[in-house]
Formats: sequence, structure tokens, C-alpha cells
Amino acid sequence: MRFLVTTPGDIQVQAIANAVLDELKNIFTGAEIELVVIADFHLKATYFERRMNNIGLKNYKKIYYEKLTDEFREKCRQFRPDFILILGGVIDHAKMMEFLAQNKVILWLWDSYRRFSGLINIVRSSNEIFCFEYEDVDELREKFDVLIEYLPLGANEKIYYPAECERDVDISFVGAAYKDRIKFLEKVCARALEENWSVKIAGPFLEHRHIYKRWLFKVRNSHLSKFLWKNYCTPAEAADLYRHSKICLNLNTIGHHSLSPRTFEICATGSFQLMNGGQAAHGLMNLETDLVTFDGLEDLIAKIEFYLAHDELREKIARAGCEAVMANCTLKKSVAKLSATSEIMKEAAR
Repeated sequence: MRFLVTTPGDIQVQAIANAVLDELKNIFTGAEIELVVIADFHLKATYFERRMNNIGLKNYKKIYYEKLTDEFREKCRQFRPDFILILGGVIDHAKMMEFLAQNKVILWLWDSYRRFSGLINIVRSSNEIFCFEYEDVDELREKFDVLIEYLPLGANEKIYYPAECERDVDISFVGAAYKDRIKFLEKVCARALEENWSVKIAGPFLEHRHIYKRWLFKVRNSHLSKFLWKNYCTPAEAADLYRHSKICLNLNTIGHHSLSPRTFEICATGSFQLMNGGQAAHGLMNLETDLVTFDGLEDLIAKIEFYLAHDELREKIARAGCEAVMANCTLKKSVAKLSATSEIMKEAAR
């Protein structure tokens, strides 16, 4: 049995892909498995190539993707995989889609296919589809006559696990700088300055290439800017921050209604989680006992104040969340379900 695993070039996605690869090797002992990174143009192109693309000269991007596709085709010709497992996504290029359609392809989406227009083309080229977003399952089953299942991305318990340490950070947040998140975090940080709460925020909130944009962000978000900790933190650093936090904020983006990997990762460290409402657990967790949800900014501030003042209740909820994740929502269990559900994998293993 031999198969290729592909992933985009993003550092965080690659870290998860490597962990998935390790679990697959434990399940399919003796199998030949290789990871191939298929990096997006904007991650690998030179500054000059990106600038040319931005002003409308698309030939640089076209040549890059054609070369990448040819290299991947040659890799497959030499390796002769039984199937290709795509983690997250792959470049949406006509030649790549044409090539994938000639192979057995398993796609494990790590975002909703509705958020990025190109993902539907990758879906069309796949023989089996595992969805990160529960709502995608029924929609895709109406459109495609292939195996389609819900498969959330669990927490990597080798990184996210409970450990005894001082809870010396009142509030923490780790995540990308979306507008809705910035709005909430600015208000939380304004109250933090009034109440003298300790806050740590990690994420790419400050534009690293343009001084003017950094300055403008700080002017518009003067309270949030005072609590920025790191532009990027590793999964291990995020896990350690969660362990040191009394309250870990989880601000899901608009359009997501299923539990995100961050939901599982925070709970897996034995930490208390305050998450925006509107998410559905689909039997994986109990959102009334394993964490706390809030509805709007005023409710968020009120619950931060309440739970900062109730240590024992906060720790009780954190323990319940940790137990639920370890029982149902680890990366190991997600990969095990993938291998047990996929007909392509089972056939190749025979």
C-alpha cells in the first residue's frame, strides 16, 4: 500500500498535516506514505512576481502553477500511489484538476467549501470527501454521488494536553485578525485596561510589510494594540498560553457553525473556554457543561467578569471540557475515523 498526502504550504497547516501523517503511519504500518507540499503562489513567489500579478500580469502565476502541476504529476508517476489524500485543499488550476480526476482522491476539507470559490473544483475532482463543516455534508450529498462524511479536525493530544501551571493570564486569544474579531477584542481590551486584567493576544494583527498600516491599526484599535503578544505563535506556544490562562476566548468567524479545531485544542489543555454562540456540537461535546458560550458583546464582558471571580466553577467547567475532548475529539480519533470510513483506504489496505 502506498499513497501521497498533499497539503498547502501554510506553516500551521503543515504542522497539522505532519501530525496526521504520523497517525496514518501508526495505522497503516508498512505502508509507503509521503507528504507533498503544494504551496500557493503567494507563499512561494518572489516579491517581483507577486507585484506583477497584482497589477494584472497573470502569466507569472500561470507558469508557477503549471510547473507545480508538472512536478506533482512526475512525483505520482514515479511513486505510483494507490490514492492521493488531500488535506485542506490544493491549488485550483485547470491542469491540476484534470490530473486529479485521473486518480483516486480523498479530500479532507479543513474549511467550508463555501468560503473559497476554488474549493468546489477540488470537490468535483474527489472520490471521497470528509467535511470540516457539518452543514456542508447535506449540501454536497445533493450535488455529488460519492462518499461524503462529517469529520472535524480534533486536537493533537501530543501538543494540547493539561499540565499544572499558574493561571497568571486573565484572558487570552489566538487567531487570525478578522474584522469581527478585532471589534470584539478592542472592546474587551478597553475593559481590561479599566479593570487591570492581564491579556495576551496572538495573531497577525499588525501588517509586517507596511509601517503606515501598522500605525493605522494602532490608531484605530488603541486598546487592543496594547495587549498584542506575538504576530505568530507555534502550536506548542499556543497550548502553553492556554494553560496559563484563566479564560481562553474562542471567536468563531461568520459562516462557521460547527466546532473548530481551536475549540478542541483549548479544552484539551484543561483550560476554560468562552466561545461565541451559534455553533453546534453534533454530539461531540456538551456546550452547556464543557465550556461557556456568550451572545453579543455585553454578554461577553459580563461573563468575563463573572468567571474571573469564580475560580472553582471555572476549573470545573474546564475539566469537563478536557474529558469530553479526550474522549471524542482528538486528532488520533479523527484520523482513525478517516481510515475506518474511507472505502478507498480499506480497499488499498487489503
